[in-house]
This record gives sequence, C-alpha cells and structure tokens, in this order.
Amino acid sequence: MNVQLHRYYVQYLQNDNGLRPMVVKFVKHLKDVMRRDKMTLKSKWMRCGLLQLSHRVLFEPSLLTIFGKINPSLLEKDFCLFDDNIHVFLALLPDWIYRYFFRDTLKARSRLNNSWLEGNWHRMDECDFIQTRTDFIIDYPEWFSEQDFAGAQTALLWASVGNTIPLVFWCFFYILQDANAMKTIQDEIDIYLPQFSLENDDESHEIIEQWTPERLNCCIYLDSAVNETLRLTSTPMTLRKCQRKTQITLHDGRILNVQPDEAVALYPAASHYDDNQFSYPTKFVFDRFIHQHMDTVNGFMPFGTGKSKCPGRFLAKCEIKICIAMCLRYMQCRLVDTKMVTTQKAHRVGVGVAPPTKDLPIIYRYKNA
Repeated sequence: MNVQLHRYYVQYLQNDNGLRPMVVKFVKHLKDVMRRDKMTLKSKWMRCGLLQLSHRVLFEPSLLTIFGKINPSLLEKDFCLFDDNIHVFLALLPDWIYRYFFRDTLKARSRLNNSWLEGNWHRMDECDFIQTRTDFIIDYPEWFSEQDFAGAQTALLWASVGNTIPLVFWCFFYILQDANAMKTIQDEIDIYLPQFSLENDDESHEIIEQWTPERLNCCIYLDSAVNETLRLTSTPMTLRKCQRKTQITLHDGRILNVQPDEAVALYPAASHYDDNQFSYPTKFVFDRFIHQHMDTVNGFMPFGTGKSKCPGRFLAKCEIKICIAMCLRYMQCRLVDTKMVTTQKAHRVGVGVAPPTKDLPIIYRYKNA
C-alpha cells in the first residue's frame, strides 16, 4: 500500500494537473493569512522572530492546501511540541523511555492523532492524494485500524511542514543578508508573478490563478536561491541495509567492502560541502544553480535519493518559493542585527532541514501598495 501510494503521490505532483491546483490553493490561503496580518498591523512595524514569521506564512496555508477544511490553530501547539522532539521518535528507543521522559510529547501526538478521527475522515476541499489514501484505508478495514489512519495523517502533517518551515527561515536568513540576491529576486518576481491585492478578493482571484508552477519555474534566481539554501541546510540521512556482499568505489578510488546485514548511511552534506563538487562550499551563492536542473547536479541530494526520494519535493519547493516571493513583494523585512548568526540544531541534523538553535529578531511591515 505504501509503495503504491508513494508512486501515486510522485506521479500526481509531477503532473501539472495535480500540482497546479495545489499551488493556486496555497497562494490563496497565504493571501488570507497575510491579509489578516496586514489588517492587524496596518502600516506599523512589527517585531518578531524570523522563524516565527516563517511558521506563520507556511503552517496554515500548507495544512489547508493538503488536508482541506480543518482548523490549523487547534493543531498548532501540539504540532510544535511534537516537532521539537521528532528526532526522539525516529531513534526508536524503548517504550519506557518515551513514557517516562517524553510524556508531554506522547500526549501531544495522541491529541494530533485523535483530531483526525473526529467526524468524517474526509474533509471538504482535501487534496486528491489525501482523498485517495483515505478511501484506500476505509476500503480495507482488515488491514488498517483507526489508529493506523490517524497516525498516517499525523506523519504526513509533520512531513508537509516539519522541514519546509525551517527551510523558509534559512532562505530568508541568507537572502536578507545579500542585497544583490534580494534585488535580483524582487525584480524577477515582478516580471513573472502578477501582482494582486491582498484586500480585494474579486479582483485577485483571476490573477492568483496565474501563479502556476510554470511561472514559478521562470523565476530562475529564486529557484537557484532555494536550491542553494537546500545545499547548505538539507541533511536527510538515507539508510540502507545491505542484502548481499557489495563493493562501493569512492570518488578517490578507495573501495568499501559492505557485508550482508551491515547498514550504510548516505549523508548529503558530505558532498554538499565538498569543494570538488561545489566551489566555495560554505558560502551562499544565490545564483549557483542558474539553468541547472537539481536532479542532474552531481552530488546534490537535498531530498534523498533513489526510490525513497521525497515524493513531496515538488509541492514543497513551490510553497517555499511562493512564501519568499509574496513576503518580498508585500512586506518590508529587516534583520534587527545583521551580525547576529545562528546554527542548526545538532540533534535534528540527519532528519531533514534542521531549525536554528535560536530565532533571529526581525522587524517587518506591509507595503502600502
């Protein structure tokens, strides 16, 4: 079932008929979030954390786009607690450790799971993938319990925003410190992404329909900046168990002899920070990936590799680019201290895109136009 749905999800999001309506829905939901925020702030400057802003612009629009008519605010607190300790669940520790040391996190996960079981399992306006998976589970009750369905929904909830929120943070972090990158990307989105009003629904509806994956792909500097951020911050650990005696030849000619039942871990940062693959590997070069397709760049593996490569990567990249484009268009945003830096949380490295060890203070306001 997981293999079949994985293939369906990849095919669905690779197909323009699947990805395009989700992109448009995300833009509409993000517009609603920004409109409410603008009405509250008017033209005043707001001080908050950059990670806090990244969460605000992505969490609600993404959930509504994927899961349909739900109330994201009811899930937000429990999601944050669950997300803070996601690495612990992936460690597969003995049950008594979770019960003793992570009781609050277990309760948060339980509340998230139970929220999917309230009322009809289908939600209005849910995406086709969620609808197909839910129908499959309902059709085979002898294979799947209620808790299987609930756990699958919570897992997809985390997968949909657990890495994209910190990636939006890191994209902003690098772009806000690079005046050339910011101007180039702003000029580009003004050309390819039509402007609409945050306040006027009637006027903006038809314009939002023009925010398509094709137009987003025309923003080659924005796409390159996102890919460069992925190179610097994405560290998903790909694990494989060897089934038969295997020899692996490394780029320097060394040979690794892997025996049956031994485990092999593929760590993308090993190539992402290799100066044989990327010049100045520790530097953010926003135009590094201009006119390059990320699937053909040697050593570039931000979404893993092989059959288990992240199936949601197409939607995730579109969401991130939309967040960056709309914030740059409709907001003025500044780091309070441009010399302040932060690093990734060490315990989250290997899971995907690790969030920062500390949030960075920013000030922002909405533009009058």
